[in-house]
Amino acid sequence: DIDTDKAYILSTVKVKNLKVKKVVSYTLVAEEEQDLKAGKLSIKSPVGKALLGKSVGDVVEINVPAGVIPFEILEITR
Repeated sequence: DIDTDKAYILSTVKVKNLKVKKVVSYTLVAEEEQDLKAGKLSIKSPVGKALLGKSVGDVVEINVPAGVIPFEILEITR
């Protein structure tokens, strides 16, 4: 059984940007595997770090160059 209660490396996390109401999915990967066009997000990036260990329903405020953006975690799969 693979735990999908929390976001870990290799989890695919569906999040909703609460500022612009846009839903996107990211797969959390090691830094050298990051490929934003393919939806692969490094666990070392600000968004990746903020999502690690979080659960469905959590709202995470992430500091990015554009400011603070709230994301709601909608789904976690492996």
